[in-house]
Amino acid sequence: MKINENKICYIFDLDGTLSEPRKKVEKKNKDFFLQWANNKQCFICTGSDFRKVKQQVDQEMLDKFMAIFCCMGNSTHTSAGGEIRKVNFMVPDDLNLLLEEFMVKSKFPYRTGNHFEVRPGMLNFSIVGRDATSEQRQEYKEFDEQNLERVMIAKVINEEYSDLEASIGGSISIDIIPKGRDKGQVVSFLRSSGAEKIVFVGDRCFPGGNDHGIIRELKKSDMAFEWYNVSSVKETYTLIKENKVFLDGET
Repeated sequence: MKINENKICYIFDLDGTLSEPRKKVEKKNKDFFLQWANNKQCFICTGSDFRKVKQQVDQEMLDKFMAIFCCMGNSTHTSAGGEIRKVNFMVPDDLNLLLEEFMVKSKFPYRTGNHFEVRPGMLNFSIVGRDATSEQRQEYKEFDEQNLERVMIAKVINEEYSDLEASIGGSISIDIIPKGRDKGQVVSFLRSSGAEKIVFVGDRCFPGGNDHGIIRELKKSDMAFEWYNVSSVKETYTLIKENKVFLDGET
């Protein structure tokens, strides 16, 4: 992959940023993005695997991205699906037992299945389960906002496992990775490929969110950068339309 150092590298989170969680990018947003992204250097960085990315972003839009960093950057793909890089993660047995205990103790009233999803370099864990419908996801999201269940679970994991890091991802789950294998790893990857300026857009850039690794590594780097924490998909596309850093793509 050859990066033009005179052009900005735009990195976008997926769920809650380019699309609603686990939903396809809306047609009006796709059509706008296709026009805007011409001659831009764009990348996706998500906790999801490539199969889920393909369900949310159709091929015409995917072709506008130079690379797709999946599974917190632990699995890197071309837009056509070719895998450039992959890191594996063996989940400790005692961690599985701890998470099962959280499932038993949770006061959320039901489980939908697919609670443990091992992906390259990470484990995604969800109390309600990844088989939840959109309505069930929203119900758990509201429950979690009131009870801070995911914050509590992530805190316990981070305190008990010095070599792991848990962060809140999407609307229903927790991403668990070996330390150092979060989204921040894409910064050094792009820097080594020639990037001079990065602009990142995500919905969980705060400490404890699964986008924060990128912000941390940008601040440590010698590159020029800007980052934006959005509160909705609508805000993402408004930002692209109105903020001057997205206009010409030149550094």
